[in-house]
Amino acid sequence: RVLDACAAPGGKAAHLLERDPALRLLALDVDARRLQRIRETFDRTGVGASAQVRAADAADLDAWWDGEPFDAVLLDAPCSATGVVRRQPDVLLHRRPGDIDALVALQARLLDALWQVVAPGGVLLYATCSILRRENQQQIAAFLARTADARVDGLPEAFGHGDAGTRQRLPGEQGGDGFFHARLVKGR
Repeated sequence: RVLDACAAPGGKAAHLLERDPALRLLALDVDARRLQRIRETFDRTGVGASAQVRAADAADLDAWWDGEPFDAVLLDAPCSATGVVRRQPDVLLHRRPGDIDALVALQARLLDALWQVVAPGGVLLYATCSILRRENQQQIAAFLARTADARVDGLPEAFGHGDAGTRQRLPGEQGGDGFFHARLVKGR
């Protein structure tokens, strides 16, 4: 059972379903209007017939969680999008003072809430398209400091460079956008 917690527009969920059509997947997004984009992605790729798609704040467990733990959670967290600046330079023009503080707080709220739905031995993959340490390495370090049953499970070097098991790719590396991810495993 897999949760894609911030699923719109649905590309990552569709890829998971392409790899395993029998996957029990729940795709959530806080914006009900964006659910249509997830469904369109599923229709375009021919997957998702068995997936559940729901509008909910992933951090508000009472609003959507049935109490059954997930083996894996994908949290592609809302972020500053500084990793896509090569393709979308206007990202930097739209940032205001306080945006990063608000995003870091939201990311922490999502991490803390979603950790509760991960089964013992399960995995939470935290990802952003940010290159800011506050949203990435520092966010994961703070999460690990306050979460006794969490550990980082290292990812292969092919997924970027990094420290403490996390991986960062900068804009232009490997011909892509800037991207960060950490694979967190819940103790049994």
